[in-house]
Amino acid sequence: MANKLTKNTKSIPMSILSVVVALAIIFPIIWLVCSSFKQTNELFRYPLHMFSANPTIEHYASVMEGGFMGYVYNSFFLAIVGTLITLVISSMCGYALAVYRHEIKYTNLVFGVFLLGTLIPGETLTVPQVWVIGEFGLYNNIWGVILPVVTTTTGIFLFRQQYMQLPLSFVEAARIDGCPEAKTFVYVMAPLASSTFVTLAIFSFMWRWNDYILPLLVLSDQSNYTIQIAIKNFIGNTGVDWSSILSASVISMIPVTIIFVILQRYIIGGVSAGGVKG
Repeated sequence: MANKLTKNTKSIPMSILSVVVALAIIFPIIWLVCSSFKQTNELFRYPLHMFSANPTIEHYASVMEGGFMGYVYNSFFLAIVGTLITLVISSMCGYALAVYRHEIKYTNLVFGVFLLGTLIPGETLTVPQVWVIGEFGLYNNIWGVILPVVTTTTGIFLFRQQYMQLPLSFVEAARIDGCPEAKTFVYVMAPLASSTFVTLAIFSFMWRWNDYILPLLVLSDQSNYTIQIAIKNFIGNTGVDWSSILSASVISMIPVTIIFVILQRYIIGGVSAGGVKG
């Protein structure tokens, strides 16, 4: 009993620290949401206050009337289609690197080369990516934003580690029964990696939903803009429309927040699979 009490007492400071850190992280988000309902003249009124004396939704209405939902649609298309392609490519590559590691020579070496690619800063690839996009005629096309980043070493790594946890006897049994390799992957192995599919889907959706640099460089037609570029456009030559920026930012947070809340329980299982020694 005494040991249990001592253990609980020791956990109190860590619990308090965790609450303080959580509040420090969530406070700016709460302030953002509350400020989006303030009148424009209240945003910079001193002393600052969190809640509006006369809350309004006129800024949300103004943003919607300006065609903001079209940008939301573009971002959804970019995030969903890009995520689906990423899941297919990453799961297939991870399967090949895990299942064939004892059958095909240098498979582990190929995986090592993939990992070395993570040492290259993404910004250094921007110029070559834009050049290739232009050569393929995808400039000012949403597909020019999707295709260059559909492969991710993180996804390949997660799937490889997940498949390595599974006994190779599953694959061998399917082969003995005459099951083609494609069906073995789709019907035997892929369902057993469901947590990794969900984890990568969350990360991939967030990456593409929040992407700014590549869409900014590739998309020049306003009708093709994604939500992040649309928010940037509220910063004009004559000033900054802070009320619209706050409202649009809150709208942009909603889909990612909903997806994360619904699927967060799968993240731990998917990421922990990546901790298995290969």
